[in-house]
Amino acid sequence: MTEAQKKIREYLAHIGGRGGRMSRRELTKAHARQMVAIREAKRAALNAGKPWPPANPRDRRLLKLH
Repeated sequence: MTEAQKKIREYLAHIGGRGGRMSRRELTKAHARQMVAIREAKRAALNAGKPWPPANPRDRRLLKLH
C-alpha cells in the first residue's frame, strides 16, 4: 500500500468514526416503553390474524404510529 493510500485510509477512518458519534441519540425510558408496547401490540395483532398496522384510525392514534 502506498503512502497516499495509507493517508486516505486513515482520513476515511477518522471521518467515519466521527459520523458515528455525532449521529447517536439518547433513548428515553418513556420512548423505549412505547416502542415495546407497539412491538407487543403488533405481535398480538399478527398472532390473532388481524392486519398490521391497525385499520382503525383511533387505534393508530393510541399507538402513535404516524
